[in-house]
Amino acid sequence: MKPLEPSDPREVGGIELHGRLGEGGMGVVYFGVTPDAERVAVKVIRDGLSSQVGIRERFDREVRAMRMVQGPHVAGLVAASEPDADSPWLAMDHVRGETLKEYLEGHPPLTAEMGAALGFLLAEALADIHAADILHRDMKPANILLGPDGPKVIDFGLVDLAEADDGLTQTGMRLGTPVFMSPEQVESAKDLTPATDVYSTGVTLLYALTRHLPYGPMNGHALYFAIANPDKKPDLSGLPASLEPAIEAMTAHDPEARPTPAEASAEFRGVLAADGLTPWDARVHFATLTYVERPDDPPSDIEPPRRPVRPRHRERSAPRPVVASLADRLALAYGPGTRL
Repeated sequence: MKPLEPSDPREVGGIELHGRLGEGGMGVVYFGVTPDAERVAVKVIRDGLSSQVGIRERFDREVRAMRMVQGPHVAGLVAASEPDADSPWLAMDHVRGETLKEYLEGHPPLTAEMGAALGFLLAEALADIHAADILHRDMKPANILLGPDGPKVIDFGLVDLAEADDGLTQTGMRLGTPVFMSPEQVESAKDLTPATDVYSTGVTLLYALTRHLPYGPMNGHALYFAIANPDKKPDLSGLPASLEPAIEAMTAHDPEARPTPAEASAEFRGVLAADGLTPWDARVHFATLTYVERPDDPPSDIEPPRRPVRPRHRERSAPRPVVASLADRLALAYGPGTRL
């Protein structure tokens, strides 16, 4: 975490900001603490960009998607600005630790057991995402955080909402990270199915287990051509024998030939069972091996902001705080009908 700059806000929507976690072309991500003592990552769109239709649409879709998705392997939404806010922002669970990309830069490839555990957990995350009629469209190591209780999927900035009348792109345009794109994502951004996320997850697992990508160091048009060519087989060399069938199926050229997240989850559970591991044991073991405390992680003992004292006569009619309370969020997550 880097210190706040003089021009940075100190508070957003009742969330007290303590430092910068990162920044990009669209905005800045801050570390904050809510009045309920929840540690959150707060994404704030840069001034001047929120009025641009394309950027605002992507941001609004991200907020809507995160409101819809709930699951133990997805970083959840804590709060967000009003839909018509001039300075849009969202706050999500802050997950301590490295991304899978950062972890692989400093460690050997995953073992077969670790790969099976990661495959199972990511397949479960995809099941939760797709259950909300959402496509992630950018599954890759940089969007997987390795927290103290296991991996969590982040960054729904390129999400595709199934109920939307129009997609994020026009025909011929591509959004995503090329080396992890499925053939249908390369050929057209329209009419994608959940199978595209399965493919990208398979490529992510291939890279985590072998440190190479299915089509080598290609880029640009050569890479797009290789991915889209049904006669060009991906390089799956180096995969553990126990995981090769599952990952080969996940990276099949034909979307119909790929397993569903539930089917992939079952395959990885079978590999874990053959090693004498339950899914719970595998998650705990994986988190123990991959959680790395980052030197720049925010301190864990930051006090929450003090709540302002409200006059008694206004308590009944006072507007609801922007930041939902932890109790409210738990009631929503575990209310009647919730799938555990």
